[in-house]
Amino acid sequence: MQQLLDDVAATVRRVYRETVDPLAEKFAFERRPDEGEIGGAPTVLFLGNHSSGKSTFINYLLRAPVQKTGLAPTDDGFTVMSFGGAEEERDGQAVVSTPTLPYGGLKSFGPQFLSHFKVKTRPIPILRDVTLIDSPGMIDSPGEGSGRGFDFAGAVRWFAERADVVLVFFDPEKPGTTGETLQVFTQSLRGMDHKLLIVLNKMDRFESLSDFARAYGALCWNLGKVIPRKDLPYVFTTFIPVDGAVPSKLPTQDFVTAREDLVKEIERAPARRADNLVTQLEEHGQRLLVHARVIDAAGRSLRSFRLKLWAMLVVGILFAALAGAITIWAGVKWWISATIFGSAALLAYAGSFIIKSLVKSEGEQIVSGLTGVFERLYARELLVRDRVDDLRALWDKVHPRVKQTLEKVGILSFPKLTAAERDAMAAVIEKEVPELRRKLQRELVTAKG
Repeated sequence: MQQLLDDVAATVRRVYRETVDPLAEKFAFERRPDEGEIGGAPTVLFLGNHSSGKSTFINYLLRAPVQKTGLAPTDDGFTVMSFGGAEEERDGQAVVSTPTLPYGGLKSFGPQFLSHFKVKTRPIPILRDVTLIDSPGMIDSPGEGSGRGFDFAGAVRWFAERADVVLVFFDPEKPGTTGETLQVFTQSLRGMDHKLLIVLNKMDRFESLSDFARAYGALCWNLGKVIPRKDLPYVFTTFIPVDGAVPSKLPTQDFVTAREDLVKEIERAPARRADNLVTQLEEHGQRLLVHARVIDAAGRSLRSFRLKLWAMLVVGILFAALAGAITIWAGVKWWISATIFGSAALLAYAGSFIIKSLVKSEGEQIVSGLTGVFERLYARELLVRDRVDDLRALWDKVHPRVKQTLEKVGILSFPKLTAAERDAMAAVIEKEVPELRRKLQRELVTAKG
């Protein structure tokens, strides 16, 4: 599996370097995953309300008391657990300043966040194959009122985008999605349904089957309001055995099986990692191609408008000059000819300022109407019904970046998109990515066999 992951990562790096990066730089596109992120270990992110059992599950998985546990909130920071030859702990500032680690992007969250971020290394076998990330327990009051001092939802999204599996734990006593939990689902985890594993923990605490049914139903009801899917993700109903705990009043075999299945999903993180690298490349390439094509179309439209204005001005100047020449040839009084030539010069001088003003106004209209540019550019594709929703959703993601780029840099600041550049990017999306997926599938089937 590691060799397959290395091969996929090497191919993805090459495609970024040879095709994606030059086009992204030319059209000022968003940053793609850096080398450390592409080559980083498979990652599992743990989220959940406080006392939902995240840290207890991590300790169970690692077979060691790496994380503090308790009924009250025990940790208010993000903790990365990775493999190392000795037990070490590094604070956030040291971690983000190390180029070989894939956490440099966390600097943008500021010193308050970094004081709540650390990396623990342990010589534990499972950490050779997967890196675990624990997070602060989510609370009922989101936003600035939470008192965290940093952008919690933004930090969760940063980790979730790079994670291969995202586990969200719920306590049966609090199966709702309010406060920070609601914010995380609607903002941080938007578009990441394929990574989500929902865990209803502490099944051994239920007094009766009806209590379990009420908690399970409440959780599904609340998830249905924040996960925009027709079918809800599977909910792992489980518990972690604790020494001295009161025996469960419900049959536990199904809960034990669910725990074993959950562990298997975590162990599958390397395979998910390879697939996520390919998916990340595909999605980045799709956004980049739309970004570049819309900017190019906007530029061509404005250049055409400007060319027409200059053509009209030149015609006007030539007409005035011709009129002046005719008056001289006809022997009209000299001051009449001079007036005509002066008018031509004045037209040339004033016309340039008028054209600049009109071009600026036209550019502003183009930027405010970028959706129209997109729809004209993709008119044929939008007629294909099974792609309409996906294509419009893609534009919704790209639109803000295109608008911001054009407003800051200017429409006419970008060179034209060549047919070779467009075709090369399309080939990545339509040929190289599918081939990578086929290779990945073949290797995984062979490995299972």
